[in-house]
Amino acid sequence: MDGAPASTVYERLVDAAGEAAALKLVAACGGREITLYAKPGGKLARIVGDEAAAAIVEAFGAVKITVPMAHLKGGRRRRALVAQKIAEGASVAAAAAAADVHDRTAWRVRRALKDGALPLFDREA
Repeated sequence: MDGAPASTVYERLVDAAGEAAALKLVAACGGREITLYAKPGGKLARIVGDEAAAAIVEAFGAVKITVPMAHLKGGRRRRALVAQKIAEGASVAAAAAAADVHDRTAWRVRRALKDGALPLFDREA
């Protein structure tokens, strides 16, 4: 980055392990809480590589973090995909991962579906 202290989790990930590793982690775990540990061959290492995992743990410590989301357009479409996946029997976590949304968003969609407040598919005019 530019030498200024990193203020977001994503910026700290980039500073620690590089943008490629940060993007891999966001793609694999965005919106979910994970525990950081640098065990060679462990979950984090399988996602970003052993060196990057060690660098991330050195920067953050062995703590739980919420991995930031990739900021993609089409929130309505992502929520519709969550609703579809849940209706098909997927878990909330699986639906969130498929749609690249935070687990909390998927839980809100699930609750809205259960309450009948959210149609599963858009209605044609």
